[in-house]
Amino acid sequence: MKPLLGAPLWVLSALVLAVGVGVLIRWRVRMGIRILGGLALVLPGLAGGLVGGYGFWFTHRSQPPPVREEWFEGVRYERRVFQQPRPVVAHLVWVDLQAPGVEFVVTPPQPSAEGEVFADKTTGFAARHGVQLAINANYFYPFHNTHPLNYEPHVGQPVHIVGMAASQGRVYGSPEKRMVTLYLSRENRVSFVHPLGEVWHAISGLGYVVRDGATVQEHFADDGFTRIPYARMLAGADATGRYLLLLTVEGKQPGYSEGLTLEEAADLLLEQGAHTGIQLDGGGSATLVRQEADGRVQLVNTPTHFRIAGWERVVATHLGVYARRLPRVEPRKE
Repeated sequence: MKPLLGAPLWVLSALVLAVGVGVLIRWRVRMGIRILGGLALVLPGLAGGLVGGYGFWFTHRSQPPPVREEWFEGVRYERRVFQQPRPVVAHLVWVDLQAPGVEFVVTPPQPSAEGEVFADKTTGFAARHGVQLAINANYFYPFHNTHPLNYEPHVGQPVHIVGMAASQGRVYGSPEKRMVTLYLSRENRVSFVHPLGEVWHAISGLGYVVRDGATVQEHFADDGFTRIPYARMLAGADATGRYLLLLTVEGKQPGYSEGLTLEEAADLLLEQGAHTGIQLDGGGSATLVRQEADGRVQLVNTPTHFRIAGWERVVATHLGVYARRLPRVEPRKE
């Protein structure tokens, strides 16, 4: 059963609002006192009603239908929707590395004393580079989210990345023992740990979740993070090295998508043909975007920041994909 988050606040706000309106209309005191007293109740009642109404909507949204689509040449998408063991919405993308026109770009470095890159939203990165789709990538710091008026990073703030990354041969960050790096060569050959030839593009994640065609059980230790349902971002490749697989799992949204444990996410990636897979930055950072036919960049998943659906988090690095648009099919003439 969906929790009634927001409903009690909604009812209480309605009562406060009704009393406030009654004070404005019927309280027989001096006009100034009546207005002040009424507004002191009406304004909080309206604010509480908006917050309570949003809370009710947030926990009672209907899940979207499953979808399978060819997005671009060499790019296939599927939205998976589950009700068991909990509500989950997951997004899968297959990128054919041999498809003509498929190319990649990673956030270029902009080194300073405060960090290797300037933070940006995934939509901002995608629009600036004109890619057809993009995801967030490396973990990063500094990061905190105390409340909606006190968080970082903001767009343009320098940040440090965890692990290494590379953009068109420009390497930044540094390898770390607990991180695994995904390399993409000039020729779109994918590898992990060691590049195939020169380092061209690279992003890093927090260890293997799938390796040699099996889930990596020791990576799912009970540390309070891997065992709880959560929003996830995974990237992997099939055994042939032809396909790059991207998995975005929505989470933190009761009744709509409550997320997957890391092992469940790894199993899902494995089921879709992954031979190797790593965990990228998840939680509120997990973001998948695509370019629409009119050139606008749109969110595909629903990221959350401070429990606000669609509030996209500012992150450090991104992986973007260039791909050709599908041939336009002209209607048949009778």
